[in-house]
Amino acid sequence: MTGRVFIATIALLFSAALYSQTEFPAGEPLFPDVKSWHEVPVDPALVETMRSIDQPKDQAYQFAIPVEVALTPENSGMIVTRGNETIWVLPLSSKGALSLNLILSPFNLPKGAYVYIYDNERREVRGAYTSESGGNTGVLPLLPVPGDRIVLECHFPGKSFPRGMIGVKQLGHDFAGFFRLAGDKDAYYGRAGDCEVDINCSTNANYLRAARSTVRLLVAGVELCSGVLVNNTGTDYKPYVLTAQHCIENASQAANTIFVFNYQSPWCDGPDLTNQHSISGSLLRASNPDVDFTLVELSSFPSLVFRPFFTGWDITPGAPANTYCLHHPEGDVMKITIDSNAPVSSDYPVSGYASNSFWRILKWEMGTTEHGSSGAPLFDQNGRLRGTLTGGAATCDIPENDYYAKLLRMFNITTISSTHLKPWLDPLSTGATVASGRDPYAWNLSNSDTLQNIPRSDAGQTDAYAGPGFGYSTGHNSDSLVRYAEYIPFSGIGEIAWINLRIGSTSYLTTGDSVRIFVWAGGAQPGAVIASRKIKLTEVKNNFDLEVDFGRTVTVTGPYYVGYTIFYKSKITSPQPQFSVKHSAPYASPAQNTAWFHNGTAWRPFTQHPTFPMAVSLAVNVIMVENSILNDIGDVIPDKNSLKVFPNPFTNSLTFSVTDTSASSTSLTLIDQAGRVVSSTQYSNIFPGVLTLELPSLAPGVYHYSIVNDNVMNTGTLVKIDSRQ
Repeated sequence: MTGRVFIATIALLFSAALYSQTEFPAGEPLFPDVKSWHEVPVDPALVETMRSIDQPKDQAYQFAIPVEVALTPENSGMIVTRGNETIWVLPLSSKGALSLNLILSPFNLPKGAYVYIYDNERREVRGAYTSESGGNTGVLPLLPVPGDRIVLECHFPGKSFPRGMIGVKQLGHDFAGFFRLAGDKDAYYGRAGDCEVDINCSTNANYLRAARSTVRLLVAGVELCSGVLVNNTGTDYKPYVLTAQHCIENASQAANTIFVFNYQSPWCDGPDLTNQHSISGSLLRASNPDVDFTLVELSSFPSLVFRPFFTGWDITPGAPANTYCLHHPEGDVMKITIDSNAPVSSDYPVSGYASNSFWRILKWEMGTTEHGSSGAPLFDQNGRLRGTLTGGAATCDIPENDYYAKLLRMFNITTISSTHLKPWLDPLSTGATVASGRDPYAWNLSNSDTLQNIPRSDAGQTDAYAGPGFGYSTGHNSDSLVRYAEYIPFSGIGEIAWINLRIGSTSYLTTGDSVRIFVWAGGAQPGAVIASRKIKLTEVKNNFDLEVDFGRTVTVTGPYYVGYTIFYKSKITSPQPQFSVKHSAPYASPAQNTAWFHNGTAWRPFTQHPTFPMAVSLAVNVIMVENSILNDIGDVIPDKNSLKVFPNPFTNSLTFSVTDTSASSTSLTLIDQAGRVVSSTQYSNIFPGVLTLELPSLAPGVYHYSIVNDNVMNTGTLVKIDSRQ
């Protein structure tokens, strides 16, 4: 990994890295033997009534019944001690629920305290949640776990349990089926209409980039909607999400909403996704029922491993040439719906909304929208946001007449900052009518390295056992091997973003069968666990590149190991094909070996494999970044006017180039990290062409630029380095 002095300097200035991950590595669950459950009853007649209702599209899709409670360590559950910990264990039951979720309030954990939750069968174990998980809001909504029983564990350091630190204020009783009864996958996967198309069936780069901005909303523990990350013209990073007002109506709902990123099937028409990137809680910034929009600011910034993209927008009055929508119908994995024609300006067909404030989709050429799609973004042919879904009549059978609130009307419907978008999405009052998108970690990823030991030209191979043996040399096999590791000879300090494993083959006996991916400390053999994550084998297929992250980047200093452990609930005694990872062709020298296996007692090099002793490398690679600090980023996604900014980093001069668009007026502003304007200039009729700035006296550091060509704005980040480096 290449080192750069200016990066290290920035890291010192901005050492408070921004993490979005709700879960953090802390402690481990107690998993006590529960004998008594605190019952939270729900009237069965109410459940049946809710199941019988045909919910309209222009309302948030309700899947659970909220039950207000006031449970604390002082009035419920039990207190257990373990070592130097005091643990509040709260077992909750709500008879007949298909899943349960909790909203924790108060949630003011001291340093060293953490929370785990899980279902009675421990099919879904979530946590640890720490004080950082709630974004200092004092409230923490949690994703559901399957079944009608849930256990909460709150671990406090020391021998006492401080009062007022934690409580449960609401339980969500699922009547619709957030999880399948078997607990193997989210029941919403596959429940959308047959005409719906997975986003991962597309190879269109614009669609896939827009998918990184689309989010699934779990509102106040009981409702499902869609939303979108949206960019602003400012020089700082604000994690704004735009959705429908009928999804998030007030500050309380904003605080109690969970935002799920990248909820997609791992392949086209594939299974559900277990691991979900999520952020709990947000602040209400603007809302207006007349145009049906709500803008919130997330409680924390999305992690680099989420690969978030903040979509650009267009508020010019003309209709787009064509449109597409990304959404979560009935809470399903992300779908794409396409209209090849222009929408028309329209009123909403139900009274109570501002006139001429909606785009009407006359007919979808592919897919449709459903309840749960509310708040979903409507993108134009340039990939810019033009509106959000309010409702409509479109179905798979008759995909006609959907209505999207116009982004333009959200900007100008009032002059009160809490009821329109302009002060939030154009905080610099530039008057821009078009803004490009922003990739906040583009700079970090442009400097990433891929580490692997297997030669790049080696496609990889597997070794199958001959009968009566079974399995593969790098999988679950008749030698009873289940754990493998690959040595990574890294030097220095860096962060693991993702691990890729080249899967040879896979199969499962039960839906609970899984593989857990690990990062271990380095040394002569794998040491302490640094990070781990479980992947269900239902989400893996033969000859598949499995990409795994840990919900955050993982810092390593020096050599380390990455690998996996295979888990089958039922003992395998037959030659059923088993899970395996490919490895390199055998090396000539044993000293070239980098692969390891665990024989149940100790780690051994692959040269000592009981059936296939040889020197190999596992087909594993690691994507690393120097850091995940937001301030090291650059906006490398140009607008459609082909703006190019180079070189970046620069030493003395900086050039802006536009080759295919004319602009009568251009304004260029450079701002430093403290928000001070260091350069502001105006130009006339300079583009198409090039504009070069000489900045020899500018101090080395990070700067943000804003360039407005007529009404089209581009923003980005620049790094100036010392010319002596």
